[in-house]
Amino acid sequence: MNRSFAVFFLGAALIVTSMMVSADAAGPTPGKVGYVDLQRTLKETPAGKRAKRKFDKYKKGKQAALDKAQSDFKKYAAALDKQRLVLKPAALRQRQRELEKKYVAVQQMYVKLERELAAEQSKLIKSILGKAAPAIRAVAKQHGYSIVMDRSAVLWADGASDITSQVNARIK
Repeated sequence: MNRSFAVFFLGAALIVTSMMVSADAAGPTPGKVGYVDLQRTLKETPAGKRAKRKFDKYKKGKQAALDKAQSDFKKYAAALDKQRLVLKPAALRQRQRELEKKYVAVQQMYVKLERELAAEQSKLIKSILGKAAPAIRAVAKQHGYSIVMDRSAVLWADGASDITSQVNARIK
């Protein structure tokens, strides 16, 4: 009985193995995978350059406001330091509390600025991706790519998989 069970088991294993091999042979073949360097697209295309100029102008305005707040804080701190010896203790404590509030306000302004810049940069990337998507799709179809990824998501790839130049040529 044990021998017949072993023969049955071996036969079943051979059938399953042959089915798996034939299924693999008949299955879909892996497609071509390409990538696009969106940072290059941002730097090299007219649309990317316009978007970057707009972002830099936005960033410069925000940075100017932060620089002014930091400068005002430093002036206030320097003035308080000079008056430290002539102020009464109660007045000194009051001015120190005001200085701490100004410091917290500058820190909060900085954090808010960082968030706003990140949001604006995200909008910039989304805008470029919106303009690049039709070009990516056209190049992928033309050259038989089944998947196109952003370069930042690729750990390693052959240079032949880079379709950035072809995509950038199609973006105005």
